Parts: sequence; C-alpha cells; structure tokens
Amino acid sequence: MSITIRPARLEDYGALCALFDELDEFHRLARPDLFHPFNGPPRTREQIERWCGGPGSTILVAEGEGEVIGLAVLLTRTPSAFAGSVPRHVIELDNLVVRDDWRSRQVGSHVLEAVMQWSREQGATHVEVGVHAFNHDARRFYERFGFAPSIDRLVLAT
Repeated sequence: MSITIRPARLEDYGALCALFDELDEFHRLARPDLFHPFNGPPRTREQIERWCGGPGSTILVAEGEGEVIGLAVLLTRTPSAFAGSVPRHVIELDNLVVRDDWRSRQVGSHVLEAVMQWSREQGATHVEVGVHAFNHDARRFYERFGFAPSIDRLVLAT
C-alpha cells in the first residue's frame, strides 16, 4: 500500500467535499446542539481555493490507490496581541480527516508527518489542534505524536 501526500488542487474539490461531509457528519451526530447540516456543499469552492492559494494556508491530501483518502487543513494563526505572550509562529491544524474505509492503515500518521514538515517550512514554532471533548480517538492520536493539552475551553449555554 502506497500513500502519497501532496497539496490539494481545485480538481480535488469533489473528493475534498466528501471528506469534509464525513467529518462534519461525525460532529453533527456527536453534538447536534452545536452542528447542523449545511445548506449547500460542506465547503465552498472559493473557500478551498483560498486555503489552497495561501499564503500561510494549505490543504494537504493523502492519496491511496489513485484516490483522495484524507486531508488536513493548515492555517497560520495571527500572533497574540497580548504583550505578556512569548512570540510564537503558530500553524493551526484546523481539520484532519481520513476516509472511513482507510482508517487504521497509518494514513493519518502520514498526513500528520506532512503537516509537521509543511509547518517547519513555514517557520512555525508550534502546531496546534483543537479537539472536541467527545473525540477521544483524535485526542489519543495527537497525544501519540507528542501533542499535549494547553487549555481547556468550557462552555455554558445561556
């Protein structure tokens, strides 16, 4: 099995939308109080084009057997304006998803290695990812790579 990681192209749009829809459905089922279906495609062509066009952002895709089977969205975060913060150049791993029928085959690991490489090439000092509290598998996945908790965000509906 050969996995290739490359930057996404606009012609990947249909495959990217299928992956985003799979990811979004997982979140909708876990937290219907926070997530609902889109009216239209899960991401617009314009949004994909902006992410792919950078600067400071990209979508990396994993290919297996000639098909797009995974993706990662990377965004450069604006530096903190807080004068007490240590200056950092942070890349936010906004989404990482592997197609359901390709999970448990190391695709996510290949994608995350490429995420780290791309981030180093951008001069990042840190890569950060947000994980919803219900997503225990994702948290374990990132922790195996050395990611550690930094802040817990608590929510109260009013």
